Amino acid sequence: MIRLLFCLMILAPGLGYRINQNEASLYSKDDNVVMLDSDSLPPTLSQKSESKLVQFLNSFCGDCQRFAPVFKSLSRDLYQWRRVLHIYAVDCAQEWNVEICREFNIRQTPTLRYFSAVLAGKDLGLGVDIPSQDPKVIFSTLADLVSMDKYDLPGQPNFEFVMPSDTLDSLFQHDGQAFVALVYQPKDSQIGRDSILSLLPYDQLSVRVFEDYQSLFNLGIQPSNQTVFMIDREGKTEALSVNESYQASIGKFLQNRNYKPVPSLPETIKSDASDFLDQQKQAIIVQVLNHPRKIYRADLEQAVDKLLHIELPKTLIFRGANFMALQSFLRVLSQLNPLNKNGKVLLLGLDKALSAFNQTSGSEFADTVNALEKPLPKVFKGKRYVGCVSSKPFLRGFTCSLWSLFHFLTVEAAKSPNQLPPGTVLSAIHGFAKYFFGCSDCSNHFQEMAKRRRMDLVRTHDEEILWLWAGHNEVNKRLSGDATEDPKFPKIQFPSSEDCPSCRTNNSDWHTGEVLQYLKDLYNKENLSFYGLPTSQGYN
Repeated sequence: MIRLLFCLMILAPGLGYRINQNEASLYSKDDNVVMLDSDSLPPTLSQKSESKLVQFLNSFCGDCQRFAPVFKSLSRDLYQWRRVLHIYAVDCAQEWNVEICREFNIRQTPTLRYFSAVLAGKDLGLGVDIPSQDPKVIFSTLADLVSMDKYDLPGQPNFEFVMPSDTLDSLFQHDGQAFVALVYQPKDSQIGRDSILSLLPYDQLSVRVFEDYQSLFNLGIQPSNQTVFMIDREGKTEALSVNESYQASIGKFLQNRNYKPVPSLPETIKSDASDFLDQQKQAIIVQVLNHPRKIYRADLEQAVDKLLHIELPKTLIFRGANFMALQSFLRVLSQLNPLNKNGKVLLLGLDKALSAFNQTSGSEFADTVNALEKPLPKVFKGKRYVGCVSSKPFLRGFTCSLWSLFHFLTVEAAKSPNQLPPGTVLSAIHGFAKYFFGCSDCSNHFQEMAKRRRMDLVRTHDEEILWLWAGHNEVNKRLSGDATEDPKFPKIQFPSSEDCPSCRTNNSDWHTGEVLQYLKDLYNKENLSFYGLPTSQGYN
């Protein structure tokens, strides 16, 4: 299709707020996980000397945060496979990774992809999905995939069966190799493969699998009831008694000869969160914890900024249902805009540009945003979250700002009842959650809640405001005590009795009339706080 950019007759380089690249990440090399980005992922995947496991994540995603300890433990266990498998992660929540996450069609996170050691360039494709967060399933799947690859460098394993043509010279591939272990694998068994993988920490050892004794003829080994043979470089052969397992018997043989496995990764000391809380963050937290509660323009800015520059452009193609969802969502944003006057121009222009087409791509969408934004004075003045500040890395932030934005939109729609029909905002939020929100757990829960709470039966703007409030409290109840909860900002049923004493009856039930008025006052555009923004000029 003709690019949206051509429609606008503007050419512009990419722009938009770039997040500090020194900020914390969910993983580190101490976890046996290397963080990659748009620049480093392609050349890493093209290396033919290793297999790769890549986790694509969104650091704001609760499911990714809950999965992180599991993945760290698994990655540390897989350190023993480092001769053949390297482990990486890419944070799709960062603006500089939008293009690579779009190219790999990362729709929801966490996503695990395996990339073969024998493929490079275009042959890599999008990798092999591992659709599980169960470490046992991931481990088993990786064992299958790794054992199907071929490795050519000295010291790397050979998963093929020993052939009758194999000789002593063909078994010893490099100078550092002191022994070859020949292990018998019965039909319909994986014991040989598993022995190769479990003994990879012994750099001086190669393990080969045989399925019948005829293949050992050239090695001078006669048929017997023995299942494990050790051969040194001189051709001396010793059959081992297997009392426990292949791995234990071979490991004991090597250690008796003073050959030791490469040490495991050392335990890491958990970082102190005090480094995360700079003086400005601490001052913001003090401000935000003061009562009465406020809603901050900086958070609404952050939400829209990241929607336009990160979350929406990650979509590979907008076509059919998801294009209609994009149009609906942007129309609501443009008509109930929380931004300054330049932000209004940006969103109205984006809505108008999209109305001329019936499909577009994520890269074209990003180009259009940037082309519209370039001639405008700075639209996004906020540099950090305020009401959505967190006391620890990865908590609150973007997801908190989305809730603030969504509540604001329902309240703003009720102020102009002739502008958008009741339920329009909720429908737009539902479309965003279904097609574009990168946290799969959050998306699935919201869609399920929309059905169960009968979002489709909302008939008035007041009902729309209260439906979102009740849904938000349901989410808070579900996540109370969860690993993603910020200790400074616990998940409560809001509003608190301190912020709105009249919102609860004597029986602690909700007085919905008072709640409705409280929400209309709290999210009223006129009551939004400018705290955390460099200036209040430009908002009208």
